[in-house]
Amino acid sequence: MTLAPTHLLVRQAVQATFRALVAERPAVVRVRQGEKRVSHGGSWLAIGPGSLAVLPSGEPLTIENQPALSGLYVASALVLGPETLPPGDPSRLAKDDRALAAFDRATAACEDPLLPLALREHAVAGVLLWLAQEGVGVGPARSAGLAARLRTLLAEDLAAPWTAPEAARALALSEATLRRRLAREGTSFSDLLADLRMSRALGLLQATSQPVNRVALEVGYDCPSRFAVRFRARFGITPSMVRGRVDRIGTNLDRRRTAKDHSEG
Repeated sequence: MTLAPTHLLVRQAVQATFRALVAERPAVVRVRQGEKRVSHGGSWLAIGPGSLAVLPSGEPLTIENQPALSGLYVASALVLGPETLPPGDPSRLAKDDRALAAFDRATAACEDPLLPLALREHAVAGVLLWLAQEGVGVGPARSAGLAARLRTLLAEDLAAPWTAPEAARALALSEATLRRRLAREGTSFSDLLADLRMSRALGLLQATSQPVNRVALEVGYDCPSRFAVRFRARFGITPSMVRGRVDRIGTNLDRRRTAKDHSEG
C-alpha cells in the first residue's frame, strides 16, 4: 500500500533529548524556530532554520530539540512513504533557497485536501530532487530483520491489546521462535511494543492538539496516569511538558509554590 506524503507541524516547549528513537516513516525536516540536533551513530548534525535535513526510518537516532528564545521549538516535517528518500549522505544539509521554496510548496500541497494525490506527490518529488542534487539522502539500505517486520505489524493498530502469541501467529512463527529471534536482535516483544507506543505518543503530542488522555488511548493505554509514568521513564519528561505545561505532581517547582502559598496565606 502506498502511503501518501503528510505534513506535520511539530512543536515542543522544553529542551529534551530523545535517545534510540526509531521513526516509523522517513521524513524531510525544516526547522522553523530553535534547533534540532541528530546523532547518526555518534556524529551530531545541527539543523537550524534555513536548511533541510532527512530523518531515515527503521534505525535508532538520538534527537535533541532546542527551543528558540521565544520559548518554542517548531519544525515542519514532510513524512514520506518507506524507501522514498534518495540515496546520499544523511549528515549533509540542503541549504539552497530554491530547495527551501520547493519544501514550502510541498507542505502547502500536502495541507490542501482538495488537491489530487498525484499533484501532492509531484510537489514532494521536487523536494527529493533538490535533496539528491545536494547529495542529501540516506545511506545503503539495511536488510529488514524480524524486529522491523514486527514494528510494521504492531504500528497498524497500536491501541490493540497485542500479545506475543498473537503477533507470532500474524508473522507465521511460533512464539518461541519470535522471542528467540528478537533476542538475537537485542530486543524483546514487550520492549519493542512499549517503545513503539511511546514513540508514536511523542509524535502525537508534538504534532496534534489531542488531549493527553486521548493520546494515551490511541497508543493502547486506558489509564492516563500509567501512560504518563511510562512516558517519563522513556523520555525523561512528562507528556504535558512537551507542550509547555509542567507536570505539577511531585515536582520541586510545585512544592516551592505550595510552600509559598502557605506562607502567604
